[in-house]
Amino acid sequence: MADRLPFGKDSRLRILRKHFAEAGTITAEIAWKFIYRELLWIDGSTGLAHLYESDKAQQGRRWYDRTVVFTDMLCERFGNISREELKQQIDRLFRAVLEKAIRNPEATADVDDLREVLTTSQAQVEFPDEIVQATIGASQDHTTERYVPDPDLVAEFAALLVSRGQMALPVAQSLARELVVKARLYFAVERKRQNVLGEGFEDLLQLLMVQVGHVPGNYIRVRLPAPALPGFQRPTQRERNESPDIAIVRNDQTELLASVKWSLRHDRQKQLSDELDSYLDLLSQDEFPQYVLITNEYDPGRLINTDGLNRRGHRISCIYHTNLELLLGALRDHSRAKDLNPLIAAGRLQSIEDFLNDLSQKYGSQS
Repeated sequence: MADRLPFGKDSRLRILRKHFAEAGTITAEIAWKFIYRELLWIDGSTGLAHLYESDKAQQGRRWYDRTVVFTDMLCERFGNISREELKQQIDRLFRAVLEKAIRNPEATADVDDLREVLTTSQAQVEFPDEIVQATIGASQDHTTERYVPDPDLVAEFAALLVSRGQMALPVAQSLARELVVKARLYFAVERKRQNVLGEGFEDLLQLLMVQVGHVPGNYIRVRLPAPALPGFQRPTQRERNESPDIAIVRNDQTELLASVKWSLRHDRQKQLSDELDSYLDLLSQDEFPQYVLITNEYDPGRLINTDGLNRRGHRISCIYHTNLELLLGALRDHSRAKDLNPLIAAGRLQSIEDFLNDLSQKYGSQS
């Protein structure tokens, strides 16, 4: 039976469990590879692994060179493969969810939009063959029309390019069509990636916590409001109560709160402060639980600023990064890279491997 919600949690978890079972033995040491195979993707504008915001990672800017280094390190650690082979090996969760949506016989208008926009030549450059072939097959089965850029929008873009860019009209019209196609691809596909990435990171960590960290599944709570957790029942006048992405509960005590953020742009750093304030207001158990951040952020300034967050004497206990070796390797030319060393030495910046080993040591005998 087809999933009615191919982008939903149940669908994501089924895909992740299938991929985990197919991957062989995954240990804490190589868990980062599983994370990157499932969630990392190739930036269509650079042809490199997505390390930083696309506008700051274009050729000629500093994050472009760091992204080249990062991509090459990944290719080496994945077995000295080519960049094209890397492209085929990563982004597995989103590609599987996307393919499931395309093939869904109970497709909504939203999915029909996906099918239509994935027939463009631009999509066929950016997505692997299986997505393209699935789209073509689904389009034939469901009489999906091939996407044609909106002529009025193309005309408006072309007029702007002529008036402000001093382009000849034929050149402007050609570029305008390309811009409209890319914009449609972004809003139809890439926006969905952000949802799959954010919630899929949490789903994937939940799976690793159970399978590799040996945390009993009934100890884990995912995206529950803090007042629904034991130890956070103090009455409060707050209008909004935060929900930890992942929590561990044992013996009617909340022992760990985890905030899961693939990246740490400014709005997400503020969210961490709001979360900490909320948990402190609601705390009713004797001890504040371990409060950790799990992230794939590569900007050292953002990591340092986040480590420095302090609310009423409470801080994030530890930041766990997907792979510290790759982080430091990609940042070898960054002026603030050396400022991460004190955090690492103090155990405040560690890796996913450390996180899973810590969990296994604490909870392994409980499973």
